[in-house]
Amino acid sequence: MRDPVEQFVGAWQLVLWTTHRADGTEIFPFGRDALGQILYSADGHMSCHLMMANRPPLGAPSIYDVDDATLGQAIRAYSGYFGRYSVDAQAGIVTHHVDGAWYPDWIGSIQPRRFRFEGDRLFLEAEVGADLIRIKWRRKG
Repeated sequence: MRDPVEQFVGAWQLVLWTTHRADGTEIFPFGRDALGQILYSADGHMSCHLMMANRPPLGAPSIYDVDDATLGQAIRAYSGYFGRYSVDAQAGIVTHHVDGAWYPDWIGSIQPRRFRFEGDRLFLEAEVGADLIRIKWRRKG
C-alpha cells in the first residue's frame, strides 16, 4: 500500500460539496456545480479554493472600486485557505494547519478532516457544529 502522505500529493478537482444538517436536510453551499481545487505538496503544504460557478463580474478594475455590500456578496460565494498539512494514517485524519485564509477567523486554526481514497477520488469529512460536511475530490491529471 502507498504511503498515505504520497496519496495526497497533487492537485484535486472538486466533484461535490455537501453539508448534512442535524435536522436531516442536505444542502450544497455553493450549488451542485461549485468549482474548487485542493493542492497537497510533497513537502507538507496545502491550498484549498472553492467557489460558486458563474459568479458575475463586479465591473470594476479592483476590489477597492467596489462598494462593501457588493463585495460582501461576492466574498460569500468564495472560500479559500492555505497552510501546512499532516496525516494520521492510523486514525484516517488529515489535518489542515491554516496559515492564511479568506475568512480571518480561520487563520491559525487546525482543521481536521476524516479521509478515504477510492481510485482517483479523495473523500474528506468534517464536523462543523452540528453539521457534517462532505467534500468529494477527483485527482487532476
